[in-house]
Amino acid sequence: MISPLSSSRRRQQGISLAVCLVLLVLVMVIGLATMRGISMEARMSAAQYDRNIAFQAAETALREAETYADSPSAAASTPASGCADGYCAKPNPSDTARELDASFTGWQNATTSVSSNAGTPQLIVESMGKANNWFECDREIPPSPHCSTQRYRLTARSTNASRATVIVQSDYATPSP
Repeated sequence: MISPLSSSRRRQQGISLAVCLVLLVLVMVIGLATMRGISMEARMSAAQYDRNIAFQAAETALREAETYADSPSAAASTPASGCADGYCAKPNPSDTARELDASFTGWQNATTSVSSNAGTPQLIVESMGKANNWFECDREIPPSPHCSTQRYRLTARSTNASRATVIVQSDYATPSP
């Protein structure tokens, strides 16, 4: 006759194998989920790095555009229509914005760069005409020489194939004479 003790041991050995297999599958699923999360975090970090480099390059080009707008020849360099050497005439409000127009070719390469990863940033300086510096300054008698100044819209972009593209824009009033 078979003792009850040996029969229960045989059943326990079979159950322990099944339990070990289930635990192994659970550990594998947890490991795969962790690897997927790590992979996603690495891609997000790389995308954030690309965007930060592109943003820094666009900001650098924007500062360069400010020096273009401040130059004494800025008004003379602005063409009557279209764009030339990074200077652009006042945009037509009904046209597509230049920075959003894929066929626009008037970008000027900036002379400074942040990183070889960012590519060469580009800029345009759009003349927006003269505007008053304070409310109704043009009604003063005699008119103040600092009443109105030339305004520009400065746009800079940093783009690189398969990298982030960043466009920054600011309105700029030249300092009063």
